[in-house]
Parts: sequence; C-alpha cells; structure tokens
Amino acid sequence: MSARSVIGQGGWCMRWVLGPLLVLSTLGIASSSSAQTQQIPQIGAFLPSVVDVPPGDPLVIDGLWKISANDKLIRIDRGRAYAIDGWVHLFVLKIQPGMVVLRHLKEAKEGTYTGEDLPLAGPLQATLTGDRILDVKVAGKMGAVRYQLIPQQLDEQEAFDALIKRIRKAESEQPEGK
Repeated sequence: MSARSVIGQGGWCMRWVLGPLLVLSTLGIASSSSAQTQQIPQIGAFLPSVVDVPPGDPLVIDGLWKISANDKLIRIDRGRAYAIDGWVHLFVLKIQPGMVVLRHLKEAKEGTYTGEDLPLAGPLQATLTGDRILDVKVAGKMGAVRYQLIPQQLDEQEAFDALIKRIRKAESEQPEGK
C-alpha cells in the first residue's frame, strides 16, 4: 500500500496518534483543568541504535547540528545521524540519545544530500545554503515537511568552509529569479 493510498484512506497514522489523545482529552486525563497534572503516556520511538546502523563514507557535513524545529542536537556521522538530545515526536514517541534519525545520507551533487528521515518516515533532500544551513525537505508519510539544520561543530571545518565558498560563488553566478 502506498503512502498516498494510506493518507487517502483517512490518514491512519494521524488516527493512531491523535485518536488516543482525543480519548484522553475526553476523559479529562489530558485536560489542564484536572486536579492533578497528568502527562500523555510516552513510548520509545521504534528507531535503530547508532550501533545497529553501520557507518558509510565520511561527509563534509559530519559533525553536530541543531534541528531548527525543536532546538535539539543531532550528530551527522558517516551517512547516518543520531540524536544527542532526546525529544518527544508526535506527542508520544520518545526519541532517545543514540537513536538514529537519519540514514543513507549521501552527497547527490556538491552541497546536496539525499537520505531517509526515520521519524518522519520518508526520503529527504538536504541542500546546503550559502548561509551555512542545511535546508531539509522530507516527503514524509503524513505529508511534506521542511526544517533546517544549523551547524554547531563540524569534524572538518576547513573542508566545510571551502564548500560554502564554492556554493556562495555558484549562487552569485545564478541569474536573478532562479
């Protein structure tokens, strides 16, 4: 069954996540007016550990990056990225440090990378901008998602800086409006 047909059938993924929240809300468990503050039960995300995903080839983008959408750190390391900070994804899935969140990262062309975003369950394309940011687009199972990765500490800073110079040069040579 394709992702399009799953979403077309009412989005079973959204029902799986939002259905329990609606039930909890109706029962007053998730309500802020409850006498006691109760939290939504969380379960570990079903993601592989970094030790279970073999490394690939080194990339210029290897290093620590911050996810713009949640302000959490990940480490890109030879074709895979794993959580440094933990976070909760879709209200209930707990991503823990060491869990792989991106895999099969490869350079498609200079400054453009492809791979798979595991929490969003879809292929990704990440484009390095002249502003030193990876602009990530994911065709996830529940729809398209965009976020940015902001570099914090890179393994090969000089190689990264040289790549940024080439990208800026290429951007400046592009005709207006492209």
